[in-house]
Amino acid sequence: MEGSTAHSEITVSRLTARIKQLLESDSELRSVWVKGEASNVRLAGSGHLYFTLKDADSQITCAWFGFGRRKARPPADGDAVMVHGDVRVYPKGGNYQIICDDIIKSGQGDLAAQFEALKRKLDGEGLFSPERKLRPPAVAGRIGIVTGIATAALQDVLNVLRRRAPYMEVVLFPCSVQGDKAAPEIIASLQAADRFPGLDSILLVRGGGSLEDLWCFNDEKLARVLAEIETPVITGVGHEIDFTIVDFVADFRAPTPSAAAEVVTPDVNELRGAIGDRTGRLVRELRNNLGNANERLKRLFDHRLLRDVAGSVEERSQRLDELGNELAELAVEYSGLGSEGRHGELLDRMATLTMRRMEEDAYRLPRLSAEFLRLTRNASEDARQRVGNMEKHLKALDPRAPLGLGFSLVWREDGSLVRDAANVAPGEVLRVQPAAGEMRVRREDGDA
Repeated sequence: MEGSTAHSEITVSRLTARIKQLLESDSELRSVWVKGEASNVRLAGSGHLYFTLKDADSQITCAWFGFGRRKARPPADGDAVMVHGDVRVYPKGGNYQIICDDIIKSGQGDLAAQFEALKRKLDGEGLFSPERKLRPPAVAGRIGIVTGIATAALQDVLNVLRRRAPYMEVVLFPCSVQGDKAAPEIIASLQAADRFPGLDSILLVRGGGSLEDLWCFNDEKLARVLAEIETPVITGVGHEIDFTIVDFVADFRAPTPSAAAEVVTPDVNELRGAIGDRTGRLVRELRNNLGNANERLKRLFDHRLLRDVAGSVEERSQRLDELGNELAELAVEYSGLGSEGRHGELLDRMATLTMRRMEEDAYRLPRLSAEFLRLTRNASEDARQRVGNMEKHLKALDPRAPLGLGFSLVWREDGSLVRDAANVAPGEVLRVQPAAGEMRVRREDGDA
């Protein structure tokens, strides 16, 4: 326009980009906590969470990308919350928003502070130390479950046990898992489980929930009692993102109740394969050991010193026989003599010969016999120890040993071992051998 003053121009995109740069470069607008009321909460099919945070005078849009992967409960409209995240500009909409990475209900900030304080305290006392933790057994025969009696967590655990380890014996120790009375009841159930005879592990489980729902698992007294339990304890409390104090104290922390059940139950098919591999290795090792032991025993009994001692004893015995023959000859000679002088001479010769040779052999025989006995005794002791070691290996390889854990062997009528149910024909008669006794069963058409 004629007479107008020239102005510098800028596009909307450049202006928005400039605003974005200014806001997002401000360190005070990064990693901020903002308090307000949630409204217009919407969890999109993509898993992203969108809502508005407002107070009496202002409002700001918020987004949490990938919230659905957390399997957590989103806030409800009207909830007073605290949101953590970075302030970002959304150029397409021309507005600024908070990109969230954490949301807690108002009042939970105090609980979070209490949690961190107790965590630091117990960690400083060594309750989280790996050195004090017990290792859960690789194969458990009997486990205890501490949880609510009618909960989804209990059903999840039982489903895993039925599928992976149907042989498992389960003992339930019911208790509350939410509310003011929960912590004392959990303590009592844990102590009862620890006293119960024969438990290999204890599962302490509960499904997901809010911070308040899970707060009983952050009880200090519960944590200290858990640290004194002498049976390995596996926790599965909440979802994978949920951590409680008992998770740090327990011997093993699983992200969910189902995962806790999997920790104590190796898959039965994997277990069978491992047992087969182990048995094969032990059989080969035993055969090698037996062969080596036989060679050592053979070398021992073929030892030159032992042969020399045995030969010396045999020589002495032969010499004694010769002396006996000489005495007999002298007796014959004596019986044919009539002269008293000749008689005395022969008696003197006999006495001298006998005494000299008997003294020589009397001196040599005890020494040789003692040496022979010592070598024989050492050889016997060595052989006895080796036989004892071989007996231990044989007992460890006894194919009936796993039967005491609840396994069974299944045989066909022809004596062959059944390794795959798919190879058994419908109607075929089988022999089942548990730890004691034997049963005959017939496969029905519907068996898998």
